[in-house]
Amino acid sequence: MAIKVDRKLFIVACSCCFVVLGVQAQETKQWDGEGELKPIEVIITTDRQITLPTANRNFDKVPPRPVEATKPPFTYDFRSFSFQAPQVTLPVRPLKLKAQSKPTVYGGYLRAGYGNYASPLLEGYINSTRDKNKLFGAKIYHRSSGKGPVDGKNSASGATGISVFGRSFSDVIALSGNLSYDNRTTHFYGYPDDAEINKDSIKQSFKLIKLYGELTNAENSSVSYKLGAGFNFLTDKYDARETEVDLLLSSTYEIDDDRHADLVAAFYSITRKDEAVEAKPRALFTLSPSYSFVIMENLKLDIGLIGAFENDSIDSKGAHIYPNFRATYPVSPSVDFVASLTGGMEKVSLQSLSYENMWLAPNVPIFHTNKVFDLEAGVKVRLGNKVFVQTGLSLASLKNWYSYVNLPEDPSKFTVAYDEGAVKRTNLYASLSYSQSEQAKFMVRGDFFGYNADELGDVYHRPTYRLAAHGSYNVFQKMIFSADLIAQGGMKAWNPETGKKVTLDGAFDLNLKGEYLFSETFSAFVQVNNITSNQYPLFLNYPARGFQLMAGITWSF
Repeated sequence: MAIKVDRKLFIVACSCCFVVLGVQAQETKQWDGEGELKPIEVIITTDRQITLPTANRNFDKVPPRPVEATKPPFTYDFRSFSFQAPQVTLPVRPLKLKAQSKPTVYGGYLRAGYGNYASPLLEGYINSTRDKNKLFGAKIYHRSSGKGPVDGKNSASGATGISVFGRSFSDVIALSGNLSYDNRTTHFYGYPDDAEINKDSIKQSFKLIKLYGELTNAENSSVSYKLGAGFNFLTDKYDARETEVDLLLSSTYEIDDDRHADLVAAFYSITRKDEAVEAKPRALFTLSPSYSFVIMENLKLDIGLIGAFENDSIDSKGAHIYPNFRATYPVSPSVDFVASLTGGMEKVSLQSLSYENMWLAPNVPIFHTNKVFDLEAGVKVRLGNKVFVQTGLSLASLKNWYSYVNLPEDPSKFTVAYDEGAVKRTNLYASLSYSQSEQAKFMVRGDFFGYNADELGDVYHRPTYRLAAHGSYNVFQKMIFSADLIAQGGMKAWNPETGKKVTLDGAFDLNLKGEYLFSETFSAFVQVNNITSNQYPLFLNYPARGFQLMAGITWSF
């Protein structure tokens, strides 16, 4: 085994050995037995350099081995391989949905209640269910108040009605019809405080029989139409008789998605007989063709005319032509500008007047209203799918427009006064509606009216402002709350006792109703009307009832 030793280290070690040996020899020689060492000096020199020659190293690269062919050479054999798995049949069980039962449809409805002022309520419906070819049913209604705001039974009122209806469907046409009878009763309780009154002499009632039939097309085609015919017969306690025959036609021809032509025609024949009046039959025929199309970036236009032909003796002309223009322009997907210029002859009958004012005197004059023009502009705004806002301004010119005026000889009865000139009416309105499915609904509308009469000097018993609101809320499908508000004022009247115009007090009527659903078929309700007990005037000398409370039940079957 060879051991390698560093040369410098080996020389240093040898030098140290020689020095030690020399020292020991001198110490032995000098030791005289006296025990004293004399000083010596040692010098070590290490500046010697060892130089070795450079070694030559030559390395040769290892040459690659020659490639040798593989022996024996590889051979490949491609064979078709067939594999057949055994047939497996897995049982497949499709998920079967349970057949859904049809929702229960109730064909009957009954509502009954009772309130103060000796006020019973009864309302009932019965209809056929689940028949795609026909629908028929009947309705009955009764509500009355045995007492009123003036002298108890002397201001009692009520309404009773019964009707039957039916509708039949086929692939081509649909037929419908209804027959109804209504009886509305009241008393002339607007008499002076010191008047001696016989209860039977102040009774009034209007009995109305209505028969109506209609034919429409049921198939989906470019042409749609509706034909209607009606017969009305009205009587009152003062031997008034009014017979009305109506014929109606409306049709639409769809050219394409943006264009269609419309035609609306109506004929009314009214025959009236009163205590001292046997008026000749009054005929009114209206015809309104129009054409709708879209131009200029979704600007929709309806252009047409309205022709009216009548024989009212109050107007010297029997034929009238009115413009009929409407325009709708969508400023954005949620905002539309609308404008219209139209007119027409508005039908007036004893039936329509009695629904506005039941305290009419016998033999009142009755004439149609000539709406010379009605110019309107407004904005419609949709805020999402739940909120709808509308506002606008209307300017109308009305000829032969009527007002209700108390009779000088009997202030408890009203006659009808006509302004043969033109009454200018201005109407500024705004409305808002909100709908959250069936859970919450709200609607409010406000109107401001301005009048400029020509011959009468003013219009009577018509409000200058009106606010109406309605809201309902459904709590967990168990409790339903609703509220109604009506506020109006600014009505003027002619007081025959003083011979002066008077302004009637404003009306404020707040109504609340709550209903609790015990089940799908049974519920109970409580209704409060005129909560503030404001006996506001309906007409001059006719206050409304004060606080009214009613409770009852409803049943579906």
